Amino acid sequence: MDEERLATVRARIEAITDPDPTPAELALVLRLLRNFAARTPAAVDQVAATLEGGADLGVLRDQAHALKGSAGNIGASALAALCAAVEDQARAGKVADPAGTAGRIRTEAAGALRAVTALADEYEATAGERAGADQR
Repeated sequence: MDEERLATVRARIEAITDPDPTPAELALVLRLLRNFAARTPAAVDQVAATLEGGADLGVLRDQAHALKGSAGNIGASALAALCAAVEDQARAGKVADPAGTAGRIRTEAAGALRAVTALADEYEATAGERAGADQR
């Protein structure tokens, strides 16, 4: 596990919740984390395929923008930065090293997904512990 990625995602999540999240906040955070984990692989595949296939730069710009937003919302700042660079390059009309960029996005997304999954598992355990304590 990349501790820096985990710390970055954790900091973002903690910035949008109370220091001691309520059950409702825990449920929301879990949904946010699990949705990111479920949807990101397909989004990454789309961006990478568009980069590698040389498809329409407008499509690439839109795909990179969407992935940048979801990565930024969750605290995957390195992935968001890569996507922002792709978005800017697509807007300018030329993407430098498309295949290499696709590989970097895949690698960074894989690390972000590991961090998000680990944090979701941690929050799920916390929610379970609190539910068990409430039943006592």
